[in-house]
Amino acid sequence: MQRRQTLAWAAASAAAFILPGCGGGASSPTPAPPPGPTTTPIPAEWQALSRQVQGQLLLPGQAAYEQGRVAANARFDDRRPQGLLRCAVAADVQAGLAHALSQRLPFALRSGGHSYVGSSAGSGLVIDLGPMNSVRLEGEVAVVGAGATLADVYGNLIPLGRCVASGSCLSVGITGIALGGGFGVIDRSQGLACDQLLGAQLLTADGRLLDCDAQHNAELFWALRGGGGGHFGVVTQLRLRTHATGPLQLFLADFPLEALPAALAAWQGWPAQGLPDAIWSQLVLPAGSPQFRIWGVAAGDAAPLQPYWSALLQRIGRSPQAQQWQASSYGSVMMGACQSYSLPQCHLPSQREGGLLGRVSMTASSDFFDRPLDAAGIAALSDGVAARQGTGVAVLNLMGGAIARVAPQDTAFVHRQALFSAQYLCEYPAGTAESTLAGAEQWAQGMRDRMKAWSSGGAYVNYPNALQTRAAEAWYGANLARLQALKAAVDPQGVFAPLERA
Repeated sequence: MQRRQTLAWAAASAAAFILPGCGGGASSPTPAPPPGPTTTPIPAEWQALSRQVQGQLLLPGQAAYEQGRVAANARFDDRRPQGLLRCAVAADVQAGLAHALSQRLPFALRSGGHSYVGSSAGSGLVIDLGPMNSVRLEGEVAVVGAGATLADVYGNLIPLGRCVASGSCLSVGITGIALGGGFGVIDRSQGLACDQLLGAQLLTADGRLLDCDAQHNAELFWALRGGGGGHFGVVTQLRLRTHATGPLQLFLADFPLEALPAALAAWQGWPAQGLPDAIWSQLVLPAGSPQFRIWGVAAGDAAPLQPYWSALLQRIGRSPQAQQWQASSYGSVMMGACQSYSLPQCHLPSQREGGLLGRVSMTASSDFFDRPLDAAGIAALSDGVAARQGTGVAVLNLMGGAIARVAPQDTAFVHRQALFSAQYLCEYPAGTAESTLAGAEQWAQGMRDRMKAWSSGGAYVNYPNALQTRAAEAWYGANLARLQALKAAVDPQGVFAPLERA
């Protein structure tokens, strides 16, 4: 079954079981450089930039360029930037942006590099914040460099007994996931990653570094919590709320496909049965498989929580082919397969020297559902996945809980009232032909079109699809007009990405 990565349950975790858009396994090879010269701007201009920065400027032909230029999404490996600036401090980001603007170079911003539409790769200057990955704890607040990955955040905080609620793909950048919203396995109890944001430092188009929080530049602070990355400036540092770590419980059940109508109906009705916020769950429906999986994470001790899982299985009324409930430590769940790696190894090779994580070529789209699917909606979902010829999976996440306790207008993330989200995801090995990936992209967007009679019409800005029309309306809903007004005020020249592009 795609993305299941059949592992011994004792070593499994939320992160190891389903990592949407994450890849996995051994590191993939760096693409070979093409023959012939590469056109670059006047070398003197690059030399001037190199002298200004504390970080590293990599140009075509230099030894580290080939490994460093590739983003996490191998679909865009053919993009060869004229320069790659590996920033060490905020002043490097300022210098890189000023250089790109003065030379009229297109630029791309990179934190983790997982964009489904290639926003982290480009032909001009890639401004890579990856080396700005420091993580420190000030009381109960994590101060995090904008280039930190989830591995950096979790790996530094969990040994201190604290953590930030965020995602499960460890090579993802904390900045990108938090600015777009940020789903994770404890979001029903702790809220989205953007809900943990207490403040940020933002580089604006005119070169200013602004502190953004509830008291300073409050409108920008509002937009940074769910408005997506790279629209209003470059975030260089985050201040994030942490929570105390504690025991976690992992549970799963595998069912044959014929049980899907009963299982999905019961699963989507679980919150209405008094499901505690401490329990999060996901339903995974892969193409080309005779079975699907319901699994999840419960935060706390087993005794008060396991009866809710037993009650769900009883309501489904079908015997699972396999099921498990297992107590686990917080670190083993959040660090997943990286428990056997050092922290440097728990990165992509392009992110950190010695990184061992692999890359994939990937594409996706998304939906939100405010109401339970009826029988026709369940059939439409099932039939759409079954019709997929090739790799593909529908990943449904229960929402509610702490997510819904924030009003839709209180942050830029508008989808607070959704019952569950859906991601339609395709992943292929690095080097897969673009024609295959284009077909997968069409299927992913086609699933969104197929489900529009039942969905809210909303979409998740962190799961963009290049074929989606009127994307900003789907991403931001009733918050779009406010975001547009702010965009016009702080970036009148359109230096950064428009709201219509993730």
